[in-house]
Amino acid sequence: MRLADILKESSVISAINGTTKQEVLTELAGQLKVAGLIKDVEPIVRIIMEREALGSTGIGDGVAIPHGKMKGSGGVLVVFGRSRQGVNFDAVDGQPVHIFFLVLAPEESASLHLKVLSRISKILRDPSFRKKLLKLPDAHSLYESIVEEDEKL
Repeated sequence: MRLADILKESSVISAINGTTKQEVLTELAGQLKVAGLIKDVEPIVRIIMEREALGSTGIGDGVAIPHGKMKGSGGVLVVFGRSRQGVNFDAVDGQPVHIFFLVLAPEESASLHLKVLSRISKILRDPSFRKKLLKLPDAHSLYESIVEEDEKL
């Protein structure tokens, strides 16, 4: 599975305004609603916050991949967001998070869910790619860059 198959350009936020974990998750889920991919933001935020209570999805190096499973979500939904100022997301390295990929998968798709998380982790391993994401000017260039990087894998 390629990220281009599940990440829509309309699901990319170039400038996250939230300054707390809850605000960021609400903004990310809200973008899925704006893109017409979900109807209600609150259940998604609740599911993701429940997952965060088990341990932060802030994996370090300025990256967080909040994720969860939801009944009836159809397919895997992904939204990307960038925070230039950085957000305290309780990351494992204690550093602010700038790059967010929120992943929402159907309850019955454990293997697909893990494949998507793995793919995102792989493209974000390269420090130069992470730096590039912080410098790009808009949602379109972010989307194009993510898809291009994913195709290299």
